[in-house]
Amino acid sequence: MSSVKYVSLFLPLILSYVLELDPISSYFAAWIGSFVLFYLSLTGFIAPLPNDLPFAQQLMRPIIIIQLIFCGFNFCSSIFYFLDTLGMQDFKWRPNYYVDMVKVNKIAGAQRYYLLGHISLLIGMYSRSINKQKQLYKVREDLNWSAFLLGFTFLAFIASLVSKFVGGLSQLSQQFTNLCFLSGTYALCYAIIKKDKSLITIAGFFYSYSFINTLVSGFKEPVIISILLVCIFMYPYYKKAVSFLAIPLIYICFFILPIYVQAFRDAVSSEENKSAEQIRDEALNTALESKKSNWDFLTGRLSEIGMFTTYIESTPKRIPYYGFDLVGNSLVVLVPRIAWKDKPITENMVMQRVFDAGVVSNLAKVSAKPMYIVDGYLSGGILGIMLSLFFYGYALQYICGLAESWFGGYFLGTAIIFNGLFPIFWRGLSFEFILNSVLYSLLTMWVIQRFLYGYDFLEKIYDDSPDSAIL
Repeated sequence: MSSVKYVSLFLPLILSYVLELDPISSYFAAWIGSFVLFYLSLTGFIAPLPNDLPFAQQLMRPIIIIQLIFCGFNFCSSIFYFLDTLGMQDFKWRPNYYVDMVKVNKIAGAQRYYLLGHISLLIGMYSRSINKQKQLYKVREDLNWSAFLLGFTFLAFIASLVSKFVGGLSQLSQQFTNLCFLSGTYALCYAIIKKDKSLITIAGFFYSYSFINTLVSGFKEPVIISILLVCIFMYPYYKKAVSFLAIPLIYICFFILPIYVQAFRDAVSSEENKSAEQIRDEALNTALESKKSNWDFLTGRLSEIGMFTTYIESTPKRIPYYGFDLVGNSLVVLVPRIAWKDKPITENMVMQRVFDAGVVSNLAKVSAKPMYIVDGYLSGGILGIMLSLFFYGYALQYICGLAESWFGGYFLGTAIIFNGLFPIFWRGLSFEFILNSVLYSLLTMWVIQRFLYGYDFLEKIYDDSPDSAIL
């Protein structure tokens, strides 16, 4: 990456600081800056994208899917909260509304930190190189993809069940569940593309079963991801159809789904004795018939910038930077509970800094774990954000390259294995959850590679490279 292109990443941030005395303009400069970074990176201006596949067929690579979701959720969703602070409600301006410019200034400062984090993430990714990785293994040329995808999905499903009930392996259950769902979704899309009626029936049944289960999970993210994955896999082959459905799907995900989830949670918390299916059906009816505004979701649950400003206000003025304490906590979490029965509970460790900062009361029965960039800030301010997001970008790009090298390229390596085992990179969480999940997912990825290679689904490309080269 040339020095001129490197500097171009910082231009929106420089502009936002130049406009610092006008917090509204500074905020918009920083917010729009993330979209400028999307453009510079996704068009290949900063560094060429891999040329092994057309752009539409490599959407699951980190520079595209993870950047858009991670940065979109963490850095761009603040617009509704900011507009609400300026006096907007339900997309209408409130008359005679008093604008708290002190609060506006805090939000603008947090948004500048977001932009800095976005820049650091990209630099980390580019430091590892986003171009196609050298493959040590390839998928067997005569592989029956239909049979393979169904078999792989079934084995992942069995592994998720077994690991759930085996002591010390319970944390692997969610990894295999994610891998199973992603592989099954890919199998369905592959069947539709290839017009394989038998596979469509089997994979369609599995996808429908998984999708219905996500509706009774009480969470929005699994449902949104279920829809998103189908759109991503189908887009290269049915661009017009997917584009046509984009607007109604966005409306469902961000306007109807939040109402459904809230209705579902309210019903679950009530004392009425109803089955999950009954609660699901009633919540769906409520969401479809409700005329309730989802403005609170857009300004609160969607964006966490309000909590970020609270952290910025409390640290380092009242609470000193944590330094490497949070990294130390992450190392403690890595120890299996079966080997240390008195190991601190991760949730409690993370929530303690939430209580200390005054984000929520320690009497409140809520989980408001800080996001990754917040932990970066709490560790060392601006430097903490830069270093933590740099390593985040470097790590996810390195692991994705490793997956492509081990599993024969994009389709199995990135689309299924990487995104199936490392979905935590899509949104990001507190340091303790990130490091623990990534480490055990790496071990799982190695085991899967050994299994597929041992049963001749993969072939070694370089005979002179020992198997230990992947360790």
